[in-house]
Amino acid sequence: MDHHSPKISVLTNNYNYAPFVSAAISGALTQSYPEREIIVVDDGSTDDSRAVLEGFGDRIKVVLQENGGQAAAMNAAVRESRGEILCFLDADDWWAPGKLAEVAAAFDADPDLVLVYH
Repeated sequence: MDHHSPKISVLTNNYNYAPFVSAAISGALTQSYPEREIIVVDDGSTDDSRAVLEGFGDRIKVVLQENGGQAAAMNAAVRESRGEILCFLDADDWWAPGKLAEVAAAFDADPDLVLVYH
């Protein structure tokens, strides 16, 4: 079997989750899987979310938009993504360090897979 490391896009939408979004992003940044990009769409937050996002500098890609709802924010994130695999991370959630590696391994093990749900 030909093994490769596909790029994974981590997509997060944020709306007024300043107390939580830092933990979500930090968890994505500390993944053991190196071939990743992290895109966060701020959907018109009125709290300190944008300042929190700025604190990550160029380690993440931030998209700022007026409030359009969760679906609009996720669609914006998908448009910005360049990965072969898309992983959706809620702004108030976090991942164990090996999550992306496990997702990549599942796709690598079965080339017919189109979705991994967990």
